[in-house]
Amino acid sequence: MSVDDYLDLLNYAKAINDGQWQADIIERLKNLPAASAQKQREESVRELWVQFDDVNAVLVELFNKLRENEPTEDQNSLKEKIWELKLERIRLAKRIQSKYIGIR
Repeated sequence: MSVDDYLDLLNYAKAINDGQWQADIIERLKNLPAASAQKQREESVRELWVQFDDVNAVLVELFNKLRENEPTEDQNSLKEKIWELKLERIRLAKRIQSKYIGIR
């Protein structure tokens, strides 16, 4: 539920003079930003994992191309691309790790 939804419920709880419900809604509103930030961090981690998986998929394709081809100058460009993707994978892994530390 959004903040607006909770505020509407709070107004209704005040209109019917339900003090316990008002207190519950106020408590949920206090915890809402923390829960929202937690959810955003988790979604960010999911996106990083998708990127990590995409890099791995491209690496597999490049390794297969490298294995299939005879030694050529093309292999040098494949090896350079593989090296760049390995570095990107390391960067993503570090970002994922830092996000997990933030989630816990």
